[in-house]
Parts: sequence; structure tokens; C-alpha cells
Amino acid sequence: MKFSKKEWIVFGIIFLIGIFANIDKSMIGFTANELISEGFTKTQVGNLSSVFYVSFILVTIPGGWLVDRFGYKKFVVFSLTLLTVFSFFFGTVSSLFAILALRFMVGFGHAGYTNGAPKIISDNFEPSQCAKVQSIVIATAGVGGIIASTVGSSIINSNWHNAYFMLACGYFIALVLAIIFLKENKVETTVAAEKQNNGPKVGFFDAWKNKNTLLLAIAVLFSNLVGVALMFWLPNVFSVNFNISDPTMLSTVMVGFYVVMTIATALSGTIITKYFKGKELKFILWTSVLTAICLVVFITAPIYQVAIAALYVSDFTMMIAFSGLFSIIYQLVPRTIIGSSFAVLNIGAFVGGIISPQLVSAFAQENSYFLSFIVLAICMIISGGAAVMVKKPAANE
Repeated sequence: MKFSKKEWIVFGIIFLIGIFANIDKSMIGFTANELISEGFTKTQVGNLSSVFYVSFILVTIPGGWLVDRFGYKKFVVFSLTLLTVFSFFFGTVSSLFAILALRFMVGFGHAGYTNGAPKIISDNFEPSQCAKVQSIVIATAGVGGIIASTVGSSIINSNWHNAYFMLACGYFIALVLAIIFLKENKVETTVAAEKQNNGPKVGFFDAWKNKNTLLLAIAVLFSNLVGVALMFWLPNVFSVNFNISDPTMLSTVMVGFYVVMTIATALSGTIITKYFKGKELKFILWTSVLTAICLVVFITAPIYQVAIAALYVSDFTMMIAFSGLFSIIYQLVPRTIIGSSFAVLNIGAFVGGIISPQLVSAFAQENSYFLSFIVLAICMIISGGAAVMVKKPAANE
């Protein structure tokens, strides 16, 4: 990618924020496993993810529209302030009520960044660059997961409270950089886009009226449901189904999982735009189906090596499909509602995040997650089916 100096600065800031945000999302799985060992039930711990995504939705419903109308910097700065403060306090508590309440507040902070990032990308990069930038930013899920599975898990195994003190410091560094370097700086638009921008103001429900946005949101809902389930429950799945309780071995397996995730998300934009141009939605369907097959193979594998191989393949194809859903939207909706459309997709993702831990725990047995993974496989097929129903607009729209 060829960026100007200003574009590299913007890219660096959103990439750094994404890393810290995804360290946070990935560490919570190790924290959950630690809380279960301290006596909390799976249902109680599952609520950590649910309350997080509930607060996400509360901010996102108006967030995308507000970003489109009033700009993104204030949302990112405010969200990083919330993340710094509430991550610090999360590390100071131990009661279930306080843990859930603070995780709920952390969700508000994440939502501000998540709603602001697509608008930052749309306003600071050329349309031809947006899909690739978006896929690399999504790749921070893997980078953050690697750090969470190594440094984060090591700190959590010693004292999980300290991990969140360090995370708060990371958010504070990102906050300072955003205040100093992040500017509202729109790229030159095409004549058509200029006419569009000079037209009526963005309506609150414009994105919700867009059929493509709604179908993609459904696809994202079921895809993210599976992704959240894997990130949140895998440490416990390995313990229950595969008798892996050694922290070092578990960390190694999870690092591999996040390395694959990073590679998949980083390559997604290039793979889809270069090799499957015009066939993106069918490609997302088949990668979703392959993910479903591999999830079943993983949970039923007779030997450990086959299970790990199936897990990593499912991880790769799942993240290719998920990243593709977020990358292709730049081709499907007007740029004037890009922030609002991403908000709708994010709401779909967050609903999936809310449902995910409860769905898995509802079908989990005391000594097996078999039924849970069958349900997750079905969810991936539904995701791919929704994506392939999307219709691309005519070239002149």
C-alpha cells in the first residue's frame, strides 16, 4: 500500500487502538477461565460477554449516524477515555456484580472506537484503498489475540487484576496519540459523491432502509456469534473436551489460533478484491460452509492433531468470510451513509456477541461441548446464506 505521511499516521493510530481493543476482547476468555476456577459458573461468566455487547448496541444505535453527521474524532477520544478509566477500575474489583457492571461500561468505550474507525477509513483513504485498510485493521483481532495469549495469559495466571491495569496504560497511550495526531481530514471525492454530499442530510434510518446493509448485518450476526464463541470458550473447551489444562500448552494452541486469524484478516481484502472480484459474495458463502464443516470435524476428531488442524482451518476460513463482509460494504452502500451502515453491521455483530456465550452454555454438557459446536456450524451456514442474497447496485448508482 502506498500512503502519504498523513495517511500512515492515521493508519498507525487506528491500528494501535485496534490492537489494544482486541487484547481486551481476547484476554476476557482467559479471565473467564480463571473466574470459573475461582468458583463462578459458566452461565455467570458467560454474562461477561453478554453485558459487554449490550452496551455496545446502546451506543451503536445512534453512534454511526452521529459520526456521519458530526465527525469521528470526538467519538474516538471519548471512547478511549472511557476505556482507560473503566479498564483500570475493572482490575480493582472481585465481586460478580462489580465485574459485570464495569464490563458493561467498557463496552461503551469499545463502541465509540468501532463506530468511528470505518468513518476514519472512508474519509482519509481513497475508495480503492478502503477494503485493504479495513481488512488490515480487522487483523488487529489476531495481533491482539497473540499478545493476549502470551503476555496477557501469563499475567492473568499470576493475577488477572494486573492485566487490566496494564491494559489501561495501553489505552491511555492510544488516547494521547489520538488527541495529538488524529484530525478530521476528508479525501477528495468524485463528482457523483460531491453531488450526493450536497444533497439532503443523512437521515437516522437511511442505513436501516438499505436492504444490502440489513442482509450483511444478518450475515455478520451469525458469523460473529461463532467468532465470539471460539474466542470466549476455547480455553474451557480444550480443558473439558481435550483435557488440556497446562497453561503453557493452552497458550501455545491459542497463539496458533490468533496467528492464523491475523494472517486471514490481513489477506482477506487482497484475496477477495484480486482473485474473486465479482464473485465476492459466493466466495463468502463457500468459506462459511467450509468453516461449518471444520467446526464439526474439530469437536468430533478422534485425535488431538486432527482437532487442531480442523480448528485452524475453520479459523482461517471464518475470518476470511467475516473480514469480507466488512470489506465489501464499501462497494454496496453510498459513502454518505458508510458510518451508519457500519453501525447496522456492528449491531448485528453485537447481537451475535450477546447471544453467543448463552447459546454455547445452553447446549454445553458437563463433559462436552459437542452440541454447542453443531449449533455453531449451523450458524455459519446461515451467515453464508444471508451474504449470498445481497445484490450489488448498478454501476451508475
